[in-house]
Amino acid sequence: MSESIQTPFQDFFDTPEGLADRIAEVLGFPVTIEDANHRIVSYSKHEKHVDDARSATIMQRKVPDHVVNGLWKQGVMSQLFETSEPIIVDSIEHIGLSNRLAIAVRKHNDILGFIWAQSNDTPVTPEHLQQMKDAAQMVSQHLLRQQAKKRKTEENQKEFFWQLLSGTLRHESEILHHAKRFDLQLAGPLCVVVFAFPEDMSHSIERHANYLTKTMHQSKVISRLFDDNQLVLLLNTKDTLHAPTVVQGFIRDFIQKMKERFVMEEMAGVYGLLYRSPEYIRDSYRQALKVLELKEQFPHPLADITGYEELGVYQFINELAALQKREQYRNEKLERIKQYDIDNRTSLYETLKTFLMQNSNVHQAAAQMHIHTNTLNYRLKRIKEIGNIDFKNPNQKTMLYLDILTEQTE
Repeated sequence: MSESIQTPFQDFFDTPEGLADRIAEVLGFPVTIEDANHRIVSYSKHEKHVDDARSATIMQRKVPDHVVNGLWKQGVMSQLFETSEPIIVDSIEHIGLSNRLAIAVRKHNDILGFIWAQSNDTPVTPEHLQQMKDAAQMVSQHLLRQQAKKRKTEENQKEFFWQLLSGTLRHESEILHHAKRFDLQLAGPLCVVVFAFPEDMSHSIERHANYLTKTMHQSKVISRLFDDNQLVLLLNTKDTLHAPTVVQGFIRDFIQKMKERFVMEEMAGVYGLLYRSPEYIRDSYRQALKVLELKEQFPHPLADITGYEELGVYQFINELAALQKREQYRNEKLERIKQYDIDNRTSLYETLKTFLMQNSNVHQAAAQMHIHTNTLNYRLKRIKEIGNIDFKNPNQKTMLYLDILTEQTE
């Protein structure tokens, strides 16, 4: 019978604190063990010459955001994600990080956590590298035990999230009863955020997206799930007055970071209305999906829109179009202008559309069409005559605008 291979860390498996101390003793460097979201699992004690990044990490029980961001910008995190070997990290002064030896703790391709050893000015030897690999194997076993406990909870939590999104759970008392089982804080303002990727997500993209949602701190991500090419999140923001701005910032930063790490220009992020009661999570989800649908339908006017509340009349444009179709409605003023264009080979309908889309601003509309303002004013005069249109009548002008929009849904 072959003997099992012993490592210097074998006797310290059951205690993460003891394991960190033992790794530090073997390497001769201060050591920090983190989970995949940069929260401290354990750290070695009684060290000297600790740098600012390590001190702040220990104080906060997690790696500070500016340190994580700096590591990504320097390509350190990308290296750790892509290799199972230890890497040598040169000092990064502006984030308070001295020389490091680091390794990602893995189970196959999945990142379980990280080990960081502060090497300072001590040369890293091949023996150090092997010791880090041995340490990663032992830490992997500990983190896997932690994950096994979490996995069942996360699966049940995902089921609970689907129940909220689908409206299966509708009453607040029932929702809060289930939320308590998972220690989820559903006090508002709450909203659903949906990120749509250009295609079904690869394991690598899903892994990075999941990592980002757990390490960005503008808003608290309560629940998350992947659905085909979409990442669906339930967000809780603390600041009621500026909550939409906070959500927009979260979406903007997430997309920017994903684009920095992957080439994906068509990625979109949207959100539904914010509610103070979990009863309306289903509505926020449906609204977010509607924003995605309308952005695809009206890509240019809605290019910069992320939230349902920003849609304005576009919220109801498809419903209005369906009603008009049912009633065989046609705007006679627009029909006369379109017929005039056909008979005379003019473009008065497009002129009117651009004018209304530019909020009746003659200078902006003329610039959009690359014509002189005098030319535009002449065309508007002809439009008023042909269509019997009064541009000073807000009701009439609003109806023209809506009818032009609904025609784009056909």
